Amino acid sequence: MKLKIKYLNKNLPEITSKEGDSGYDLRADINDTLTIAPFGIATIPTGICVELDEFDLPQGCSAELQIRPRSGLTSKGIVAQFGTVDISYRGEIKVNVFNFNNHEVVIQPRDRIAQMVVCPIFKPATIACEELSDTARGDRGFGSSGVK
Repeated sequence: MKLKIKYLNKNLPEITSKEGDSGYDLRADINDTLTIAPFGIATIPTGICVELDEFDLPQGCSAELQIRPRSGLTSKGIVAQFGTVDISYRGEIKVNVFNFNNHEVVIQPRDRIAQMVVCPIFKPATIACEELSDTARGDRGFGSSGVK
């Protein structure tokens, strides 16, 4: 499998991933500083478009690119929204970044703002039915998996 990267800005550093790391750093492709208001959100361009190439997965399987928060920013109250980039998408990847602080946050040009991870997706055939099998959990929802 290969990840083709089209750089919209020739001044962006090349996307890299250290040996053993699961993802690739995404950077803010902005010309000036960007201020995110307290408890605000900004959509930040990354300056790249991507294509997964030469991958051969079993039937019922596919892949996606996941956009994930960076732990270093999350610990400071700056969180990139988790998202999916479908493998058929060829446009610029943009990242929604939330500021969960009660003060402004400044994003500098080329700051690392999120991670991009390639993940397998399993897409089984769907079957319409009238009933589902019973389980111990049943239809108990949020927080019920730890209840005995």
